[in-house]
Amino acid sequence: MLNIWPISFPTPVQEGFAATASSITKSADAQLNPWTIITSPFFNSGSFDTTSGNYTVPATGRYGLKATINYNLAVVIQVTLGSGIMPYFSVRRSAPTATDLITGYLPVLDVNISLVNIRAILQASTVTLSGEVELNAGDVVGLYYFADTFNLSLTFGPVYWSINRIT
Repeated sequence: MLNIWPISFPTPVQEGFAATASSITKSADAQLNPWTIITSPFFNSGSFDTTSGNYTVPATGRYGLKATINYNLAVVIQVTLGSGIMPYFSVRRSAPTATDLITGYLPVLDVNISLVNIRAILQASTVTLSGEVELNAGDVVGLYYFADTFNLSLTFGPVYWSINRIT
C-alpha cells in the first residue's frame, strides 16, 4: 500500500475578494458597479472597493480572476448588429496602463439565409471569464462592459466576481 501522508494542501486564500451584484443596467461602455460582499462564501481582504468596483493589488504575484455575468436585454432587438460589432466583458487593469487581462464576448447569432441577414446578440445568456495573470503591487483592476457601439440597454445580474492571490 502506498503511503501518501502527509498530504500538503494549498494555503487558504489570504488575499483577494469575492463579490456579487444582483442587478446592474448599462447601455454603453462602463465599469460594473456597485458590488456587495456578504459573509460566507463571499469575502474581502480589504483591497476591493465595493462602490467603485476597483481592486487595488496589494502585492506583486500571480492572481486567479473569475467572473460569471448573467445578462438579459431590456428590449426586443429591432435592428441587426453591424458587421464586426462585438460587445464584450473584460477584467481590465485600468492603472497604471489600461490593459485587458481576460475578455469574453456576448454570444451573437449570425444568420444569412437567402435574402435574410440577421446578426444579433442573444436575448439572455451567461458569459464566464476565468484565468491567471501576473499583477504588480498598485495595479488597479475592474470588471468592465464594452458595448462596441451596441447601445441597447442590458441588465447584468446576478454577477459573481472574484480575485485571489495564488502565489
